[in-house]
Amino acid sequence: MTVSRDAGCDYCGLPVERPATPEGVEPGPCYCCFGCRFAASITAAGGDEGALRWMMTRLGLAVFFSMNVMVFTMVLWSQRDAAAEPAAEAFYALARHACLLFTAPVLLLLGGPLLEEAWREVRLRRPSINLLLAVGVAAAFLLSVDAVLRGGHVYFEVSCMVLLAVTLGKWLEASGKLRTTEALRELERLLPDRVRKLSADGEREVGLATVRPGDRLRVLPGERVPTDGTIESGRSSIDEQAVTGESVPVVKGPGDVVHSGTALIDGPLVIRVASEPGAGTLERLIKAVAAAASRGTREQRIAERAAAWFLPIVILAGLAAVGVHWARSGWTAAGLAAGTMAGIAVVVVSCPCALGLATPMAMWSAIGRATRRHVLIQDGDAFVGLARARRFCFDKTGTLTTGCRVVGIEALPHGSGSLPQASDTAEADRLLAVAAAVAGGSTHVLSRGILAEALARGIEPAGVTDVRVVAGRGVEGVLADGSPADGSVVRLGSAAWLGEVGPEPDHPECVLAIAGRPVGRILFDESLRPEAAAAVAAIASRGAEVWLLSGDRASRVSAVASRLGMAWRAPLLPDEKLAFIQDGQDGRRVVMVGDGINDAPALAAADVGVALGCGADVSRWTADVCLLRDDLSDLPWLVGLAERTSRTIRWNLLWAFGYNAACIPAAAAGWVHPAIAAAAMVASSLLVVTGSLALGREDEG
Repeated sequence: MTVSRDAGCDYCGLPVERPATPEGVEPGPCYCCFGCRFAASITAAGGDEGALRWMMTRLGLAVFFSMNVMVFTMVLWSQRDAAAEPAAEAFYALARHACLLFTAPVLLLLGGPLLEEAWREVRLRRPSINLLLAVGVAAAFLLSVDAVLRGGHVYFEVSCMVLLAVTLGKWLEASGKLRTTEALRELERLLPDRVRKLSADGEREVGLATVRPGDRLRVLPGERVPTDGTIESGRSSIDEQAVTGESVPVVKGPGDVVHSGTALIDGPLVIRVASEPGAGTLERLIKAVAAAASRGTREQRIAERAAAWFLPIVILAGLAAVGVHWARSGWTAAGLAAGTMAGIAVVVVSCPCALGLATPMAMWSAIGRATRRHVLIQDGDAFVGLARARRFCFDKTGTLTTGCRVVGIEALPHGSGSLPQASDTAEADRLLAVAAAVAGGSTHVLSRGILAEALARGIEPAGVTDVRVVAGRGVEGVLADGSPADGSVVRLGSAAWLGEVGPEPDHPECVLAIAGRPVGRILFDESLRPEAAAAVAAIASRGAEVWLLSGDRASRVSAVASRLGMAWRAPLLPDEKLAFIQDGQDGRRVVMVGDGINDAPALAAADVGVALGCGADVSRWTADVCLLRDDLSDLPWLVGLAERTSRTIRWNLLWAFGYNAACIPAAAAGWVHPAIAAAAMVASSLLVVTGSLALGREDEG
């Protein structure tokens, strides 16, 4: 193999023999030594991972220097108070200077970031424990430098141990957060960096960040859809599991909407881009979860209020420790040094790392685990509130029932005047074409059943414009197909919205109205979800009330409710559902479970709104929680996770407060050496982190 010698190391620039690469193949990085390769692996990583690597590198180097400080400190501990031989005194002086020499790089590696953070908080007029830690480290170091110059005890090991402990605590926090958000990082990796853009000049490869709405992209089988858009040409089976959790591929063709992060299986597509870079389905999912993880909960706000009082208490306790020890010694220099060490121990042992981690770490872990199960949590407070909910209200159609298919299409008397007169079959097809046109604007389970029936019969939807969903009632649009009814308002929805149209059928129904006149109704056959009975029973076993709220007819709702052992109310319009939810919130938390669109008012009013299968229409996410897999068994699993998360948060807070209450007085009394205080602070943080991470390690169940 030939080599090229005209290039240097990709990290330090020193000359290096770089292997030649075949024509057309981009050469990889080349380094002159292992050190450059290792350094490059640290600096090349971006974001949280890169920061974590660099922190760990600094921590490792600081540990090496601190071990040398401890060795020479143990030598100094053997020094007697009485005067020693000149040679021994020179040896001890050399040991003190060695401690100073090895402490300096620790201050540079770990003290700099701590000082920067403390100074930033001072400039923002929000000083915290970081400022006290920086002052304590500086005090121990300056006292030790004075002892090196004049002789006496040095406390370099205190500065080193405090910096090591603080940095290790921050590393535990950062690594825990990185681990619990692994599911989000895996989703981010699904999107390609470069895409094939089509233009008048042909096809060329460009960066995804340069793509704008209206651009045309070519996506090949096996590749991920890079952004939300509409199919212009081609047909393919699409794996949407990454976004919706649906394991069965769906076939889509021209005119269908595709979402970023989904994968093409067996056909190329040309897609018209519909969203800006970073605003697609997958990106919004990631942002929603990240926002929920970082948004404060009720418990976190309690901890933050307590922390506001914590800093002045620590300052007073530290100053009191210094003053008392100094006064007891008769205001001697030795007493001042002992008091300073006690004050530093107070500051270090009270470092509120555990208090700050108590809620966020548990939330990160739980939300990350839920994301891996395709459960999207958009509000952390609502998620924790599931553990305290005592009333669960369920919608019927699409929530407890599924598999809706069209079993009949009936033209209504006096309604067909707006439609061409024809045979029963032709009129039924015409009704289905109009219904399919407006149903295309909704993701409701009945709308999907209408579209499936039209596709099975080979019926093209009629021309309809300005389609919009009317929450809790149905969907409407304006007919634009050149028929006598052209320009009329078309509505498809419940009988409660459009009016009774005859004897109550045995099946669920949708009524179709044109220009305010019901012209037909579509009957469906629906069955209970296979997991519905077990899910409802699991919720009821926790002592919660379980209600079925539906806009369907009372006879059909009561039949479903009796099979599931639920109380029920029907028929209910959206404002009546809303009133029922609000009436039930008298001193208790209410959960509403629906399909996320037609139950929007009730979902928004409930303390916790849970929507099923909302990944199919993410632009209408209105719920606090979305079960993307469209699997009702995820609800009791999520309630159980919320209960465990709530218990973990309470335990973390109890431990953090109890630990500080016990350790601060002991440190102020001088019973705890600052180095031991640093170790105790790390142990406290480690206990909180490991307990929180356990939420993400449990069996998925």
